[in-house]
Amino acid sequence: MIVFIRSHVPQLDGRMRKYRQALAEAGMRTVALGWLRGESIPNVDEANDAFYRRPAPLGGGWRNVLNLVLWNGFVLRWLWHNRRDIDLVHGVDFDSCLPAYVFSRLRRVPFVFDLYDKYTETRGMAGPVAAVIDTLESWVASKADLVLLADASRYEQHGLRPSSRIRVLENVPVSGHDLSYQAVQPQVPIRIGYFGVLEERNRGLEDLIAACTRSAGKVELHLAGYGPVAPLAREAARQHENVTFHGAMDVAAGLSLMSSMDVVAGFYYLTVPNHRFAAPNKYYEHLLLGRPLLTTKGTPPGDKVGQYETGWALDEGEAPILQWLADVGPAEIERRGRNARMKWDTEYENYYEENYAGFYAEYVRGRIAARRNDRVK
Repeated sequence: MIVFIRSHVPQLDGRMRKYRQALAEAGMRTVALGWLRGESIPNVDEANDAFYRRPAPLGGGWRNVLNLVLWNGFVLRWLWHNRRDIDLVHGVDFDSCLPAYVFSRLRRVPFVFDLYDKYTETRGMAGPVAAVIDTLESWVASKADLVLLADASRYEQHGLRPSSRIRVLENVPVSGHDLSYQAVQPQVPIRIGYFGVLEERNRGLEDLIAACTRSAGKVELHLAGYGPVAPLAREAARQHENVTFHGAMDVAAGLSLMSSMDVVAGFYYLTVPNHRFAAPNKYYEHLLLGRPLLTTKGTPPGDKVGQYETGWALDEGEAPILQWLADVGPAEIERRGRNARMKWDTEYENYYEENYAGFYAEYVRGRIAARRNDRVK
């Protein structure tokens, strides 16, 4: 079996969902090791996946040091207990890579290191400890059998050079995703949706909620996800008729909800240095859905929506959102939504089949077959 390891909930991870779907289509069994941090999450596959259950905040930074040590211990124990059944390990980010790497070398199984994000930059870490973590992260990447990056800009961020061991796999969703595409037909009030991690400060969610509650006649706001901003979203929905909080959703349900919106939001404030290299699911999802994206100026998604006119890139803060709400109209939303879907149709419609079901599944199958042949000799 192939084991995926990430300190998150697998059912809420769109990138991992694509890997697992591609392997399942190729007849391979997968298991995910994830972390349930105390919140109620829908559609968690407890029968097939394994979970660490110690409560801990998302984005807790230094507050999570002990939790992360214990999480790594949980991962290594689980891997060793199931060692005879494991053919390949796929570790995501620094907080999962060390036990995955150690196990892979003890058992001589292939190790895939998937760098969703640069660990220290997503957590605002600096100083000697951050330097040690960066060095360890780079060292593990140099030892992995395959390194996966979410965007070509990540070569520079991680100090990596292109090689046959490194592959860029963009966060492009599965074509169709069981959704029936319908062109956006906006009216007033405009429906804005956000689906994802409800992170504090760095995703601009507090500003989005504040701006929308001040603009009740102009906009409806729909929020779905889990994280530290959930209580604020829940309270805003209780106090304001134009705000709805849907709670945590799996990927399919969340995308279905976003397909009913007029605009989707995904801000990436530069308070997190990693956002200078942001390659988020939301950028590709807005193309698939044909819904314009409201995002942040000075980030890769902001540059792209400006270049291709598939959304709007705003300065950070509540005031720019309020100004955008005052200026935007249904005709412009419809035009940019149409541009978004056209970009999907011309560049990304077959991306999953060629790269996830193609390259990735074939790589895994080939490495497992080679390992088994070596053991027979």
